Amino acid sequence: MTQKRDPEGPDHKPIISELVEIDGVTTGTSPYVRYGENNLLTELYRPEWIGVFKEGESIEHLYTVLAPSGGMRKEWYFHEHTLDRYMVLSGLLNVGLYDGRPDSKTFGNFMVVSLGEPSSGLPNALRIPPLVWHSLKWESEQGMFLNAKLPGYARVKPDKFRVEPADYPESIIWNT
Repeated sequence: MTQKRDPEGPDHKPIISELVEIDGVTTGTSPYVRYGENNLLTELYRPEWIGVFKEGESIEHLYTVLAPSGGMRKEWYFHEHTLDRYMVLSGLLNVGLYDGRPDSKTFGNFMVVSLGEPSSGLPNALRIPPLVWHSLKWESEQGMFLNAKLPGYARVKPDKFRVEPADYPESIIWNT
């Protein structure tokens, strides 16, 4: 039996964008390759890719969220210490973001980031720093995203704080 090694492949790199509306929020568009008739290979992470993942950061908790019928999450929440790194695998997801960090140069800013599946023309990855509030709304009938959290989930003392609607600032004008 004779085996033939594939030739050297392309040097794929994500497209990274630092968003000026909220300091520390970064989007990324993962590289993808179409092959065969209906196949799409998407690269989500390599340690040398700096952007949604910073140099030397680990992945301590990796999970997917499936929204089989789309919909929205009306509540707003944040993490005191946890960094979220979302990667949309299918569908179209809008993520509302509010900078709740009093010492941030963008404190009080609100924005919505649209994420789509690879090849949609939209970024598919999002870095959400600690203390940045977020809420989700699927624009597609169904969808799925992956979250690469750091640090991992603490079952005994979860690092998740839900914000009561009475405490929403006026700048949040979406998904309330």
